[in-house]
Amino acid sequence: MAAFDFRETLETVTIDVSRAHIWDISSVAALDMAVLKFRRDGAEVEIVGMNLASETIVDRLAIHDRPGALDKLMAH
Repeated sequence: MAAFDFRETLETVTIDVSRAHIWDISSVAALDMAVLKFRRDGAEVEIVGMNLASETIVDRLAIHDRPGALDKLMAH
């Protein structure tokens, strides 16, 4: 999360995870948080470069593309 500057206002954000592997719920949660924080500020977010194993766990556990996800972030 420290690699992102959430103070900067952006129209689009591309998160390249081609050098990463999503292993567990904590890494999925970190990806969710980054996506949702950018979306909260109006940015369109695209995640690229995800390997098949990471995509499988993200599809199963992530909330950033589910209805109401942004509302859940705003509640915290």
